[in-house]
Amino acid sequence: MSIQRFRQKLIDLIPVRNWRKKLSFKYGWFPQNSVQKGVVISSIRKLKLGGHVYIGANGTKLCCEGGVSIGYNTKIGEGCFILSTNHNYLSETRIPYDHIGLMQPVEIGKNCWIGARSIICPGVKIEDGAIVAMGSVVTKSVPKGAIVGGNPAKIIKFRDLELYDKLEKAGMCYPIPDELPREWVKTDGFRNYLQ
Repeated sequence: MSIQRFRQKLIDLIPVRNWRKKLSFKYGWFPQNSVQKGVVISSIRKLKLGGHVYIGANGTKLCCEGGVSIGYNTKIGEGCFILSTNHNYLSETRIPYDHIGLMQPVEIGKNCWIGARSIICPGVKIEDGAIVAMGSVVTKSVPKGAIVGGNPAKIIKFRDLELYDKLEKAGMCYPIPDELPREWVKTDGFRNYLQ
């Protein structure tokens, strides 16, 4: 590797490392969280993250003015928009809307999966274990274990909540915890562990 390439890689790493360190100490983020390059976060002080949260790259935008809460072990795909503020289109003084933002917090539970290019609208609550299919526009709250998709997002089906609760209780989150032998996943040991 040439010296110029090495220097460029080193320069590319420094801001990311400092940014993650700053986030973890200043805003109480867990160091296990992974916020990828290219993520845009506005009003970062109003963002609350649990541990092991993954936020994908390539244009993912979190508008946290109204407050955004993302639970433990939630995964957010690339290019998602999470919005917590809206325009006041019912204004009596201006059209199409006035300058006052309507703050509506967004809550995303633990163990959720938000597919790539999804949009989460202001005021939405996504409960634990829910899955949002890629490219969906979520305008209403999503119940526990629901799999939603489309524009606007509708419930497609539900996860097996009994199995979900069992896996959660056993601590079987993705990625697999270090204390559990990885070979169990490939064998019947995994199923025996759950019983």
